Amino acid sequence: MAEDVIITGASGFVGSHVAAHLASNGYHVHALALPGERIPDALCGEGITVVRADLATCDIHALVLPKDPVCLFHFAWAGVAPESRSSIEEQKRNVDLTLRAVELAHQQGAKRFVFPGSTMEYSYAGTVINRSTPPTPQDAYGAAKISARYFAELLCRQHGIDFLYTVISGIYAPDRLGSNVITYTIEKLLAGERPSLTKLEQLWDYVHIDDVVRAFRLVMERGKNGGFYCIGHGDNWPLHNYIYLIRDLIDPSLPLGVGDVPYKDEVMPMSCVDLSEIERDTGYEPSIDFKDGVASMIEAVRRRMGQRSEN
Repeated sequence: MAEDVIITGASGFVGSHVAAHLASNGYHVHALALPGERIPDALCGEGITVVRADLATCDIHALVLPKDPVCLFHFAWAGVAPESRSSIEEQKRNVDLTLRAVELAHQQGAKRFVFPGSTMEYSYAGTVINRSTPPTPQDAYGAAKISARYFAELLCRQHGIDFLYTVISGIYAPDRLGSNVITYTIEKLLAGERPSLTKLEQLWDYVHIDDVVRAFRLVMERGKNGGFYCIGHGDNWPLHNYIYLIRDLIDPSLPLGVGDVPYKDEVMPMSCVDLSEIERDTGYEPSIDFKDGVASMIEAVRRRMGQRSEN
């Protein structure tokens, strides 16, 4: 009989991919999605039950969910858009949302609670991220993420639930849209335009979504209580290395506007991860090199742009 897993925020990009991966590996996923929210195709396969509920306001005792699930993954988070990240009131509510997720895990008898963070909460520490890295949140979003982490860990300890914390580096994927330097560069170059960029001297790490979802499964299955698990590829290159590689895959003769845009801050962020703890405890190793992974992303963006031009 398949073991049960609960995922909040399952309709989001990472949540939906984790749900699909766990279902394909024999788990029965109970995916929480907001009422009226569009359900992505990733949640429409076998082994996934969608549960419509607003965790922030619903009666958690009335939710129809399995008892004794292996794990509850808490991906639900409001106010992720750039214009909402500085709203203290909106981000404070995410701390309460996280604690409600822990109470739901306790009510259902979950053995483990996985809480994801990102390198954004540590990007001005000036060092590779691991459990000894001091948090350096730059906005209300980051402060709430850090606060929620510590509150959730304390509440999990009170309830006897294993708490596993993850820090994810920059995710890229063929189906990921949005405003980021990789997508921007690819779209500009494919359109025959020169992308305008900073000097891109920041040290950065990027990880393919397929490695991310596998890492989450391994953390759930093998991670140790109290683990601090960075999920990434571990390249930790200067950002311009990634951009030049993208340009060369598309057309080495295309111009790049590296240095066209001045830096906004005197201190540059840094998004580098130490994978030693996750590798030691779970056996995780990244399997998709950036060159191979971004090549498939370039082709996916090329197809989307071609479809748009035909319409």
